[in-house]
Amino acid sequence: MKRTVRKAVSYSKSYKSMVVNSIVSEGTSIVSACMQFGIDEVYMVREWVREYMRKRGMVRIPRTLTKRKNAPLVLIHEPIDRQFRRYEEIIMYQESLIEALYSEADEETKKKLLEGLSPSRRARLKKTGKL
Repeated sequence: MKRTVRKAVSYSKSYKSMVVNSIVSEGTSIVSACMQFGIDEVYMVREWVREYMRKRGMVRIPRTLTKRKNAPLVLIHEPIDRQFRRYEEIIMYQESLIEALYSEADEETKKKLLEGLSPSRRARLKKTGKL
């Protein structure tokens, strides 16, 4: 049996947020959103939605959204969503500054900088060899 190799596709953050917003806000099912936007991997879109919900303190999308048309929709107001995006950008910016400072700091300062990094970021830096 011969397998076909698919080309890896990467999606931008704006495209991901557009897909997730159509699922969460409009009540579109994940499968129909994948068909609508031309995405082959349904599991990947599920991960996008899980991450989106986890960041906002929600456990999951209510099942009634996909089963009934008159179900209440999950509404995350645009100003709140915008604020979450700002916080994410601020965190990424601060962590990149810490990385840059780490390469030029002395040993004592390096220890202090490492305390400011998240454990996942520390692990990623060690893996890439920047630490």
